[in-house]
Amino acid sequence: MQHVVNDFQLGDRAMRYSLFVPRLYNYCLSLGFQRARMMPSRAFCSDESQGYPVTLLMQHFGTFPFDHGRVGGKVAINRHGPHAHHGEDLIIIQASHVGYDPASRRFGVYQRQRTADRGFGDNCGKLCAVLHQYQREYAHARRNILLGRIDGQPAIFIDNHLLASDRSDGLFLVLDRLIAGAADEPLKMLSTSKAFAAAAYLVARVPAEAWDGGRAPIGDRLASDMFFFRRTPIQGPEGDDVLEAALAPVMPALVTSPRPALDAARYHTQVEFDRTYRSIQGEPAYRGKNMLFVAGLNIDISPPEGMPFPLTKFVPWAAYGQFRDGTAMLLEQDQLVEALLRQSIVNAEQMSFDAAIQAMAAAEGVSLPA
Repeated sequence: MQHVVNDFQLGDRAMRYSLFVPRLYNYCLSLGFQRARMMPSRAFCSDESQGYPVTLLMQHFGTFPFDHGRVGGKVAINRHGPHAHHGEDLIIIQASHVGYDPASRRFGVYQRQRTADRGFGDNCGKLCAVLHQYQREYAHARRNILLGRIDGQPAIFIDNHLLASDRSDGLFLVLDRLIAGAADEPLKMLSTSKAFAAAAYLVARVPAEAWDGGRAPIGDRLASDMFFFRRTPIQGPEGDDVLEAALAPVMPALVTSPRPALDAARYHTQVEFDRTYRSIQGEPAYRGKNMLFVAGLNIDISPPEGMPFPLTKFVPWAAYGQFRDGTAMLLEQDQLVEALLRQSIVNAEQMSFDAAIQAMAAAEGVSLPA
């Protein structure tokens, strides 16, 4: 898992939104898209921190973007048809998002300036809420699996709840990596736990001194390959929790990651690009039109004092284009970054909101029928 998300590089690939959007606009022009026919669409989370990127898309593309987004940055692929009916040169920008506090160098937090204490909260809130449920179960297992010795030999002491295989939900142990012998033949029965001889796999991965000094929690040594989660899908207004379902296969790696919110957002963007790419290929409404789909990660940096918007950065991941003439292209991360960096950051056609609003206010009113 860590290798998978690490293929999604950050660092010098991140660019301010104020630079990314004009580059994207000019890249669309380089592909033959026409301003008067372009209809951008965004697949962002509903957080207010995503408002600034939407505002910049409107400013540079000259129209309010269509909405392809569900909570957490999930793409509503059932909206492809309506989107296609709103333009001829079509763009979708998908981005999962994660907060970042440069002072503490923490990912997953964002300052909620309109709350009473103006404190830092989860960001993406939905993504972090899903993570927290699993992190609590992992924390319980870390505390309630102990390492020690019995008759001088490495032993592992496991809480009875974690040994109950008839549970429908929760964290389940890969026992053959933790215990030697059968689960129903413990070395010792205790009041709320059982003790087993430690598996050779575990002994090889844990320093010898960790078994000494009495029983101690396994803690961080409970690695992602030693457990898995089972969870009944949560039903919400839109059916199963689609974000949780997307993250479920890699949840052990996420809860053991030093940066779980960042890794979850990166992984979700990767999954969403692949899923949406295939849905676009099979969408009849997009045939005969120009289409560019760009996916990446929005990194939300809380606005400094006196600024109304966050200092959001976009990290491109991949792009897919299919065109009116039947050709198509797929750009991996480095190719997409290079293509964007070749574009000008100047857009002479960008909209002036003040001028547009003044013109609308001065326009002759329209009377509606009684």
